[in-house]
Amino acid sequence: MKKFIFFIFLFYFLILLQESFFVHFFSYLPNIVLITVCFVNFFEDREEDSGVFVGLIGGLLLDISSENFFGFYILTSLLMSFSIKIVLKKYVQLNLRW
Repeated sequence: MKKFIFFIFLFYFLILLQESFFVHFFSYLPNIVLITVCFVNFFEDREEDSGVFVGLIGGLLLDISSENFFGFYILTSLLMSFSIKIVLKKYVQLNLRW
C-alpha cells in the first residue's frame, strides 16, 4: 500500500513538472510518466503484478490532466504494462547463480 501511495505522489509530481515547468524549456518532451511506468515494469520481479497497477495509476493521473479523451492514457499505459510483463515472462530467461 505504501508503494502505491508513493507512486501516486511521484506521478503527480512528474505530471506537474512535465505540464508546467519543462514546457517552457524544451520544444518536445517525451512523456515522463509513461517512461517511468516502463521502468517499473522492467525492473520489478516477474511474479509481481504491481507494475500493472502502477500503469493504471499513471494513466489515470495523465488522463485527468490531459486534453485527450478520457481513457487514452489508461489504455496506453495498461497495454504497455501488459506487453512488457508478457514479453518478460515468456521470452526473457535470467540465470543468476551465485
